[in-house]
Amino acid sequence: MNLLVAGAGGVLGRELVRQALARGDRVAALVLRKGELRVIEHPRLRIIEADVTKPEQIAGVCKGIEQVVSCIGITRLKSNLTHEIVDYRGNRNLLEEAQRGGVSKFGFISPAGTELGYGHAPLVDAKFRFEQALQASGVPWVLFRSGGFFPDLAEMLKLAAKGPLYAIGKGDSRSTPIHIPDLAAIMLDEMGKQTNAVVEVGGPEDLTWRETCAICFEVQGLPPRIQGAPVGLCKLALGLIRPFSYRYWAMGKLLLFMSTHDVCTPRRGTVRLRDYLAGLGKA
Repeated sequence: MNLLVAGAGGVLGRELVRQALARGDRVAALVLRKGELRVIEHPRLRIIEADVTKPEQIAGVCKGIEQVVSCIGITRLKSNLTHEIVDYRGNRNLLEEAQRGGVSKFGFISPAGTELGYGHAPLVDAKFRFEQALQASGVPWVLFRSGGFFPDLAEMLKLAAKGPLYAIGKGDSRSTPIHIPDLAAIMLDEMGKQTNAVVEVGGPEDLTWRETCAICFEVQGLPPRIQGAPVGLCKLALGLIRPFSYRYWAMGKLLLFMSTHDVCTPRRGTVRLRDYLAGLGKA
């Protein structure tokens, strides 16, 4: 297989590259900066440094490529970039190259809940719009919708060590977070099996936000300190923030969305969040 992994500098992209190489594929890894993949060297790996928001930089990247898997997106906004620019337009640019290159399949990863449609949060909106564009493109496709990534939730450990964690509303909305190697393996398997399909995938357990917070305290041997934040107050705060910081507004909208919707996915992963976080403390 000649596989292009776009967004290969992120945690999921790097794992897809590693596993695809281990399976014997020839991999083109599209990154913003080559340093993002300096830890991986392989004779079947070709690293392409380009900015997908600039079409001229990715011209011809899909020549000779059979399948594309895109992990392109931003979770932490920087400078003047927005989800519209990167998650939507950047992926549209890559899709157009895939069309020109005649790729046989295009895979794309979105967070669980994207299927609920437009109008919830900038990240979800951009992902949803690209999903619609991909399905209408004529290129065979596979959409992956996953639970939250363990490394993202691991950031909560630092916060739990210093003070309380916060739950929006009751904190009882459920999701199915997943270990990155589990997700990458499932994605590569399904790219070979599925066409024009939506594949939902999560880890081995559904967790509420309060349960996730409690685990962060538990693995550090700390008593749980979880404080609630009323939904109405959070919405009011976001309205006040929006004129001054798109970045924090967009992040807040995503947290609010995830905290007020059940976005569980089929349990397909094997590693539990508790075990993953406990392992970080021993490393």
